[in-house]
Amino acid sequence: MMIEPGTLDTWIYKRQAAISRPRAEMVDTTAEGIPYLKPAAVLLFKAKYRRPKDEIDFERALPRLPVSERLWLKTSLAACHPGHEWLKGLQEPQMTLAQW
Repeated sequence: MMIEPGTLDTWIYKRQAAISRPRAEMVDTTAEGIPYLKPAAVLLFKAKYRRPKDEIDFERALPRLPVSERLWLKTSLAACHPGHEWLKGLQEPQMTLAQW
């Protein structure tokens, strides 16, 4: 369980309070009703250390991130970790026919 600042309506990144987002956009629930932090937010936490397992998680999660989460992660990473290597992988993706 992660304890972080914020309110019932607002998620705040504990390492940099200027980064916040509506909690409904950051937390989802499993079919069993268990809340979990969405992958983009988890990757933001993992970006601090860049351990081999974090690099693997980034590579595996990136193709599955919705465009909105990808853009949020890019903006948040640039604010917290300017020059971070992952920013290169977060360039705006090309739109596919399925996204039209």
